[in-house]
Amino acid sequence: MRRLVSFAILAVVVAVLLSGIKGFSFDPSPAAFLSDDDAELEAFNEVAEVFGDSGSIVLVLEASETSLELLKSLTEDIEALDWVKSVLSPTNAVKLGSFNLLKMSIPSESYVYEEEGRLVLNEELLADPLYSNLIVSSDGSYYGVMITIAEGYELSSDKLIAELRSVLDSSGVDNYRLIGESVANSETFRSIIDLTFKYPPFILLAIMAVYVIKFRRISLSLLTLVPPLAAVMVIVGIMGLMELSINSLTVMIPSFIVIIGSAYGMHFLSRFEENIHMRNTVRRTIHEERVLILFSALTTMAGFSSYILLDMKAFQEMGIFVCSGIFLSAIFTITVLPGLVTSKAATRSEVSPPRDVHPIVKKAVIWVVIVLSISSPLLIISIPITIDQYNFFKEDSEIRESARTMKEAFGWLTNYALMVEPVERESISFTADQVENLEALEEELNGIEGISKVMSLFDLSRETNVPLPLMIRMLNSTDVFGDFTSLLVSDNAIRFNLFSSESDSLSAERLKAAVENAIKKFPELNKSFEFTLAGTTLIWKSVNSSVVNNQIQSLIVSFGLIIILLFSIFRSLKSTIIATIPILLTTLFNFIFMAVFRIPLSISTALISGMLMGLVIDYAIHFTIWFRRFGDSRKAYQQTANAILANGLSLVAGFSVLLLSPLLLYVDVAKLMVSGLVVGMVLTLILLPEIASRSERFLSRRKDSS
Repeated sequence: MRRLVSFAILAVVVAVLLSGIKGFSFDPSPAAFLSDDDAELEAFNEVAEVFGDSGSIVLVLEASETSLELLKSLTEDIEALDWVKSVLSPTNAVKLGSFNLLKMSIPSESYVYEEEGRLVLNEELLADPLYSNLIVSSDGSYYGVMITIAEGYELSSDKLIAELRSVLDSSGVDNYRLIGESVANSETFRSIIDLTFKYPPFILLAIMAVYVIKFRRISLSLLTLVPPLAAVMVIVGIMGLMELSINSLTVMIPSFIVIIGSAYGMHFLSRFEENIHMRNTVRRTIHEERVLILFSALTTMAGFSSYILLDMKAFQEMGIFVCSGIFLSAIFTITVLPGLVTSKAATRSEVSPPRDVHPIVKKAVIWVVIVLSISSPLLIISIPITIDQYNFFKEDSEIRESARTMKEAFGWLTNYALMVEPVERESISFTADQVENLEALEEELNGIEGISKVMSLFDLSRETNVPLPLMIRMLNSTDVFGDFTSLLVSDNAIRFNLFSSESDSLSAERLKAAVENAIKKFPELNKSFEFTLAGTTLIWKSVNSSVVNNQIQSLIVSFGLIIILLFSIFRSLKSTIIATIPILLTTLFNFIFMAVFRIPLSISTALISGMLMGLVIDYAIHFTIWFRRFGDSRKAYQQTANAILANGLSLVAGFSVLLLSPLLLYVDVAKLMVSGLVVGMVLTLILLPEIASRSERFLSRRKDSS
């Protein structure tokens, strides 16, 4: 009967997976972490709506390796792509002459012209303030092709970059660099795909290797993975049915469920082996393990449940589905495994009792804990609190190389748009005083630290001697400047394009504050116009602010839930306090490791403290339960040490696979999880027995004195 129930449950699990598998989509953009009413996201979308574009990609080519004929052909092929709003290249750059009052026109000529059957570049392009260090480096060694993405295509980075690379590869370009938010999103997307499909088998093999050593049987090792894999299938199916987008945070859900949930099967099968020669082996094992497994799942869920209360959608989804997956892993362990295991699959083997830790080692660990705890405030304040999407990737990755080339060639890496809209009028127009103030504002913007270039209509106005109001009307009514016009002006707004050499969220925050201060110097402009500063780096800044604020909240909520659960289990304040010591120290050491490894507090690392709390508390619970049962710390240690080591090593093995990820985002998670779990095991097996033994001696002295 049990076997029938097990297979029936597994059939339902497969049905749920198959019904939802078609609903998957991936979203590697920073917008996946924010609510739709986020101020920075709203600003970005507003600028995109007014100007009809949503970000840009820069193609960097070495001039010595790229003929102008090839560059022209490339520009035309890129312009033909459906998602391209405009393309600015040296081959379509226009040199404007002085305004002709009689003809009411601006003479123009191309900077690239044909001479004796070949294309020639007018060297004056290198000094043109509009184009220099934008589409050509000031020394002429690099060409740049600036591609703006049409509105509505910003979430299709993977397809856009694939199409663009296809065009470049088919054209015969041997060496090129691509840079921009969409390029970073595309690389993140590839890492998400790898983490979804490539890494799980290696995680399973790593966990299995640990359990094969423990059980000495492949069959039992495989059975430990059945409950978490079934849970993953259900969760993946439900996410597909809900048509949720997978982002760089929620992609870790299946891996977390498998790594954490496999421990429940290990505990069940270990107890099954111990009971193998007793009557009603399966029933006895279920009776002995169900409460411990459920309590273990609940305490681990407490570490993740705090994310449900946060105001970031991706964190909420992470909390809901990991908690659900852990709970399902526990339920499937109790309901599915009993029908799959047989007495033939297990043979009781004698396990040697764990050795006592040498007193010198104990003292060394205690002194290390004391010293690091005292010095922790100095270390913690040095933790980087910033997000830079390019730093998500390893130092030798293609995108980091492209970022360095871009910065070296043109002096900037990211760009912002400062949009100027009239408050009341439907069309844009300026008085002479307003033009003077706007030109003064441009000078202020050029002086801001971190801004290497400002591109605006004033560059054209100065070059042609055309007053700004007339220039706006001419650009909107003629195609003298081609698609490039949309970078500067629309029917009812103009924009300053600010180019910065910095790409991290802290620099973006400082730049925004400086721009706002510059605007405040012109109160007359503020009365008539609305200023909107937008950029993808500012969206990451908003993500970073939410991560830092939510980290404190999640820690408090996680710790509070764990305290409540512990007190409900032990009904003793002393036992609760003893059990919380390892998780408090593990959390503290997590931040110490972040400072030592120079790992910033970012999207993924903000998860670690709560996760470690939920995992390490299981070790403390097991030890404390046996300590209360025996009243002897040494016996409690001997009873629990092997199980804690097996559980901890399986988790360490699973998370260690992420060290191979090309995305530093996941490498940082692996570093912190592995180091945190090792610390949690050491503190539970060395520090907790020492505290418990001192508690025994203290109580003994009190009894003697009374």
